[in-house]
Amino acid sequence: MNDYSPSDEIAVPNKEELKGFLDKSIQIADETRHLVDQFLIKGFRHNLKPDSSFVTDVDFAIEEKIRSKLALWYPSHSIVGEELPSHRSESDYEWIIDPIDGTHSFLHKIPLYGTLLALRYKGNLVLGVIDLPGIRRRYSGALGLGTWCNNTKLVVNDIDDSKMIEHEIISVGNRSQFSKSGKINVLDRLVKSHSSVRSYCDCFGHGLALQGSVGAVLDPDLHLWDIAATVVLAKEAGCKFVWLKREDESRKGGCYDVVFGKEKVVDWLVNLWNEVDLN
Repeated sequence: MNDYSPSDEIAVPNKEELKGFLDKSIQIADETRHLVDQFLIKGFRHNLKPDSSFVTDVDFAIEEKIRSKLALWYPSHSIVGEELPSHRSESDYEWIIDPIDGTHSFLHKIPLYGTLLALRYKGNLVLGVIDLPGIRRRYSGALGLGTWCNNTKLVVNDIDDSKMIEHEIISVGNRSQFSKSGKINVLDRLVKSHSSVRSYCDCFGHGLALQGSVGAVLDPDLHLWDIAATVVLAKEAGCKFVWLKREDESRKGGCYDVVFGKEKVVDWLVNLWNEVDLN
């Protein structure tokens, strides 16, 4: 199993140290939010990357800002980011950055983009922050410290009866993600069998599951920086989180298919996923 897969035994820093990391992460989110605001006023440029996804001046500026703060406070720590080369060290700590998750939305002035920051300790994800500047919403948390949306602690309750699944909203990634993962048949089966399938994509959709607004999120073909923060936040909020097809997580350099949300809804989606795979 590759380096980015979750392990069964969780190593966690002591609570006081982890709280310090979380406080610094929130401070970083305050600064990057201000940076986004400035760019929205003065404007920015954008280009296409080799994979045909967009990247902007803002992506680079935010990642550089985050890296500079981390290098100042934690010079020995490793850093992995979407837009800039990785900084590897022998440290047990590794920070994971997605400067703008939902750059396409950002370009079109749809305020559902966000900045993602996560921390991994001895290979295990222990902290996550999802900051959505456009709607002034921030999800933050760490193992043992809970998940918070702004100043409200999040607790996701499971549905009482599996028969209630039909009334839950299922959020999915873009159709192109299912295509890249070779799972178009799963999406088509889901749309035919469930009346409320909606595409709340990127970190905005993840936040909806963290607060229990949707029953679950089914999101394939994600990179490490797309999902690292969500892993911790989902578990601390009481969501069930499942890595789908774990034996295949290393394909295409480390893309992941995941589902998370209310337990009974997640179990239903996992069964549907596996049933379609068998047909």
